[in-house]
Amino acid sequence: MTRDDSSPTADTLDHRQGPSDIATSFHNVPQAATHDPTALLDRLQTPIWIFDIEQERMHYANAAAVRLWGAETPQALYARDFSSTMSEATRRRLADYLPRLARGETIDEHWSFYPGGQAISLHCRCSRYLTNKGRTGMLVEGLESDISLDASSLRALEAVRHTPMMVSVFDGQGRQLVRNPAALAARRGQTSFAACFSDRNAAEGLLQRLEGEPRTSLEAIMRVDDRERWHHVDLCRATDPKTGLPMIVMGELDITPRKTLETAQLVSKRQLEVVIEGLDVGLLLEDERRRVIVANQAFCDLFGIEAPPEQLVGMDCREAAESTKAHFMEPEGFVARIEELIVARQKQTRDLLAMANGRFLERAYTPLFVADQYHGHLWVYRDITRQRHQEADWARKASTDPLTGLANRRSFDDAARRVARSVKDDDSQAALLMIDIDRFKVINDTLGHAEGDKGLRLLADTLRHHLRQSDLPCRTGGEEFMVIMPGMSAEEAWAVAWRLLRQIAEATIEAETLPFHFTVSIGATCFLPGDASVETVTRRADAAMYQAKREGRNRVAVRW
Repeated sequence: MTRDDSSPTADTLDHRQGPSDIATSFHNVPQAATHDPTALLDRLQTPIWIFDIEQERMHYANAAAVRLWGAETPQALYARDFSSTMSEATRRRLADYLPRLARGETIDEHWSFYPGGQAISLHCRCSRYLTNKGRTGMLVEGLESDISLDASSLRALEAVRHTPMMVSVFDGQGRQLVRNPAALAARRGQTSFAACFSDRNAAEGLLQRLEGEPRTSLEAIMRVDDRERWHHVDLCRATDPKTGLPMIVMGELDITPRKTLETAQLVSKRQLEVVIEGLDVGLLLEDERRRVIVANQAFCDLFGIEAPPEQLVGMDCREAAESTKAHFMEPEGFVARIEELIVARQKQTRDLLAMANGRFLERAYTPLFVADQYHGHLWVYRDITRQRHQEADWARKASTDPLTGLANRRSFDDAARRVARSVKDDDSQAALLMIDIDRFKVINDTLGHAEGDKGLRLLADTLRHHLRQSDLPCRTGGEEFMVIMPGMSAEEAWAVAWRLLRQIAEATIEAETLPFHFTVSIGATCFLPGDASVETVTRRADAAMYQAKREGRNRVAVRW
């Protein structure tokens, strides 16, 4: 930035104003008609300069001030771009000066200068200088300081001035003595120790605590102008080097963003806890070392853990797996599968676990990665016992005849295909019986369908009680039944068929009107390796059954 001397109306503090203007500005220095006031000022050993804080420009400096600022000429100093070299701490400090100067306050501070690389500490007295346009400038008189500071002290002083930490010094009664620029920018005007705190009572308590403790730290809500902010506050007792009396040094750092983030994280954590506790699935979150991070009550309930979930935090999950493996049908497999999933680090959504008490659990595994770094995993356990029972019930109903409880046609077809494939591939043997109730239509028409159903159920019960466990009796439609007999020869099947025939004929059905009997005709055959399909076998059995009916019913016929 350079001075603009070309405009006659510029709002400046031009050093080329009339001599009487300059002289009058400096405390009304009396002038003689035969003397040039600026020449008089240049003869002074006291540095004097005028600085425009708002424009960050130097508008006048006497010869001593030009030397102090390390400039070759006054014009070089006026052309200097102060804005490019001024620190934010200095800028804040000068901004704080403006309202104080406007109120007529005289500001005394110690400033350090470095002409020719040599440190000079001056007592600078700053007062208001009113421009010809009514703006407030700063008139500075650099007086010789009565304080001699070594290099370390000067550097420490500069560090305090430029640090973003707010540093304030109070006397033993909490009255403010001095503040650094950061503290000045945060709190305008004079303030007491207690006024810095949102809770004044707490502030008084801190003063009392410092009487017995040399230092303390805390996080507190502090007043900054008319706002409240979270600050980290360091307090210590010290001795005033000027008076020898006790004083308090307070350092403050604004931690409001961190506290806001912590509060948001706490809220999010609590919200997540509520969600987790509301789930009916068991959740277990482990870190990369297999230590528990989070567990919920549903997880504890599934595994019979009496301790509340929060007591599991930090627990070693390897030890926990060993202690709970007895709950499962395959204990060692349970532990081995956990290790397998963790090593693979691949998401697994449905792992079926059969428990020793007959229950079933479904487990999901999800590894947790952040920026490609592994940070543990999440287990989700769900009790699917009811679902498994429902599925088994649905499967049973889908494969079972509802009237007799025997396998239905669908089950017969599936089983027959398996047996036929076994006979062809393994050179095994199997027989097939086709059973049909004789004159069943007459029974239904004469006694009614309810009595006919009794006959069907009687036949089903007879088959269940007189066949092997490996045999499969099926109701394949109406009054037609099939029996698959794996591992049975033709002769054995023929003997079983006659035994069934006699059992059925001797049975009595207690009808509502009168007891009745019925007979069946049975066709017997074997599964042969050369059969093209199951239909080939069933056609032979069907032909044998009709042969038995043609030969008088209530008999067995065989076809190979």
